[in-house]
Amino acid sequence: MPLLFIFLNMWHTLIQKLVQWTCDEIGFDKNADGIFTSGGSQSNLMGLLLARDHFSIENLKHNIKKDGLPKEASRFRIFVSEAGHFSIQKNASLLGLGEQAVIKVKTDRSFRMNAILLEDAIKREISNGNIPIAIVATAGTTDFGNIDPLISIGKLADKYNIWFHVDAAYGGGLLLTDKYRHLINGIEKAHSVTVDYHKSFFQPVSSSAFIVNDKRYFGLITHYADYLNPKDHDDDGIPNQVNKSIQTTRRFDALKLWFTLRLMGKQELGKYIDKIIETTKEAAIALENDNHFELLNHSDLSALVFRYSACPFKSFDLNNINRHIKAQLYKNGHALVAGTKVNGQFYLKFTILNPLTQLADIQYTLTLIKQYGNDYINFN
Repeated sequence: MPLLFIFLNMWHTLIQKLVQWTCDEIGFDKNADGIFTSGGSQSNLMGLLLARDHFSIENLKHNIKKDGLPKEASRFRIFVSEAGHFSIQKNASLLGLGEQAVIKVKTDRSFRMNAILLEDAIKREISNGNIPIAIVATAGTTDFGNIDPLISIGKLADKYNIWFHVDAAYGGGLLLTDKYRHLINGIEKAHSVTVDYHKSFFQPVSSSAFIVNDKRYFGLITHYADYLNPKDHDDDGIPNQVNKSIQTTRRFDALKLWFTLRLMGKQELGKYIDKIIETTKEAAIALENDNHFELLNHSDLSALVFRYSACPFKSFDLNNINRHIKAQLYKNGHALVAGTKVNGQFYLKFTILNPLTQLADIQYTLTLIKQYGNDYINFN
C-alpha cells in the first residue's frame, strides 16, 4: 500500500504539473484546470458538454445532469467552420442535440472561418428563435492546417455571451514556439481548449488534454461513488482525476510528455515546430513553381492540399488520375500520401509532422507523383 500511495501521488502530481503548464502557456490564470483525455474527439465532446450544461444552468436554471435535456434543447445551436473537425457534429448527436444543432459557417479563401459570416449566422439563428450556446474555433484545420481568426471570434463570443471553445488539437503545438506563437493569439479568451500532445507535441498516441479557464466548470460533470471518489475526499483535499473526467480507467499518458519536456525542453520542441512550418512553406513554393500541380492552399501549420493537374492540352478526369497516383504510391511502398475531397473534387495532401523531413524528401515524392501521373496519361 505505501508504494501504491506513492505512485498515485506521483501520477496525480505529474498530471497536474503538465495541466498547469499548459494552462500557463495558453494564458489562463490560476483558476484554470484540465484533464488528460484519449484524444481531440473526447476533448471536443467535453467542451460541448460543458457549454450545453453551463448554458442550461445559468440561463434556464435547469440541471441537465439531474433532470435531462430541457425542452429548449432542440433549439440549441453550435457554430463551427465548414472546415472544422467532424467530431463537432458527432458530439452534438451524442449530446442529444442532433446534427441539426451544428451551424457550419463559410470560410474565406484561405479556409479560415469568416467572422463576418459567423456573426450573420448568430443573428439569423436568434431571429429564428434558436439559442446559440457555443462557438467552436479551429486552431489548425485537419485538411488545410489553417487557424480561424481567434481574436475576432472571441470578441463575438463575448458580445453574444456564448461559450467559446478552441479546437487546438493540431495547432496547440504553436504554444511551444516563440516565432509562430502569435498565430494563436486570442486562445486565452476561450472558455475551453482542446490540445493533442500526440500531434504537434511529437508524442505517441495517446496524449491529449482538455483545458478550461475556470476549474468550477468541472462540477457540471462530477459524479461521486463511495468506492471510488467519495464526496468527503473533496472536503479533505484528496485529489481525484475522476471528478473532472468522463473517463474513469486511464493510462499514465502524462508520463511520456513529462519525460520529453524534462529531457528536451520547450525551446527544443519549439524548434521542431519552426522546422515543419518552414519545410511546409518550401514545399508550397515547390508545388507552385511546377506546372504539373495545382496548390489549393497555403498553410499556417503543415498541411498542403494539391493535385497533379495532368496535361493542359488534353482532357482527363483529374479525380481518377489523383486517386490512381495515391493508390500506386501506397501499393509500391514509395510514399504514404493522404487524400481528401474539397467541393467534391479529389486532392492529394501532405501533412508534414516530422521535423527531419527535408525539401529533398518532398521533391522526391513529387517526382514520383509526376511519374505515376504521366504513366496514367500515356496509357489512357
